[in-house]
Amino acid sequence: MICPHCSKDLIQRQRTKRRCGYCREEFALDPKIDGAGLHDVRIRKAVGKLSDGGRLTVTAGQLNHSLQHRGRPPQKFRGDKGVAAGLIVPGAILTLIALTTILTPFGPWLLLPAVLLIGSGIRQSMLADVPAPDESVHSRWTEDVFRSTVLDRWRTTYGALPPGLVDEGLVPPGPPPAAPALALLCPDRTVTAFLRANGYAERHRALLVRDLREVPAGLPLVVLHDASPQGHLLAADARAARPGLRVLDAGLSVRTVLVDETRYTLLRDLYRPEELYVRLERAVPGLTGSQRDWFAQGWWTPLAALPPKRLLAIADRAAERITAPPAPRDPAAPRTGPVRSPAAGRPENPLETRRRALAVGFMSWPEPEPDGTPGGTGGARAAGPDLGRGPA
Repeated sequence: MICPHCSKDLIQRQRTKRRCGYCREEFALDPKIDGAGLHDVRIRKAVGKLSDGGRLTVTAGQLNHSLQHRGRPPQKFRGDKGVAAGLIVPGAILTLIALTTILTPFGPWLLLPAVLLIGSGIRQSMLADVPAPDESVHSRWTEDVFRSTVLDRWRTTYGALPPGLVDEGLVPPGPPPAAPALALLCPDRTVTAFLRANGYAERHRALLVRDLREVPAGLPLVVLHDASPQGHLLAADARAARPGLRVLDAGLSVRTVLVDETRYTLLRDLYRPEELYVRLERAVPGLTGSQRDWFAQGWWTPLAALPPKRLLAIADRAAERITAPPAPRDPAAPRTGPVRSPAAGRPENPLETRRRALAVGFMSWPEPEPDGTPGGTGGARAAGPDLGRGPA
């Protein structure tokens, strides 16, 4: 790892007791002890990138997500060819030694471990192309582990978190706006803390809530959610609970994630109740087959894993859209849409349109000639007013 103080490259024996062997300064994280990829220089670079060079304040949850693997994790297999080679080669060497010393008392005893090593190596080689069973995929560090491993350790070493990073559990809720213009619903505490820390509530006079029951009546509502069955159901429930009111689903959709999975943090939950998918199909019928299959396989993407700059831009645009007054309609603009039947106000099919046109004389329909062939050129029916003929 690189020393965060003197920038020296340190091997394990040069950084004992979390101190640099060159400058003797203490550092917070050691990748050998705290987990692969966790060291002070990486954390500072990650915070700087997430905060857009210090322009934003990001949360510990967003930092945790940024250290997660993007896209689907590598496929695991039941066997490994490298392990197979590591077993077969020593087994073969033991076999040769046993054969050369077969007449000694130790020779026959060497054959047993040799056979076991070669047999295990062959088994590993045969299973190298057999996929391992599906398993759940979670963040590398849970919220509690990340707080104790990174945040608490960093505070102990440096006295405070890196500039631009806050612990979402310590972000104060702040007073609600006196005259809120909208409500924003998001169950993820990481997202709401990020929005509060960056002045979203004050900038848009937004009331931030985490439960649908906390949304006041009469306010336009923006819904932010994960790309998950629960997230899509939350948006559907918000619309159903507020008929006649403006509800904008600005959450992360499964359609967006499936465009390019490699850009998103993908997690997997294989223990969802079956009732969840039944509700999803009934409440969100617009999902395609591939989107339902993706959910059925257990995949989901947390909204908090989006780049903070993009997440804030999504929330800003949603607030501007839902509070913007509707554009006045130009009376001179032509009406668009399907032709309506004057009888019932329903869309009129083409056959009905043709019958009404014939009734008022807007179209001519040639009668069959005496020889049985229809009039017009080439036996085809002519449509449209007969304006090219003179009097008979």
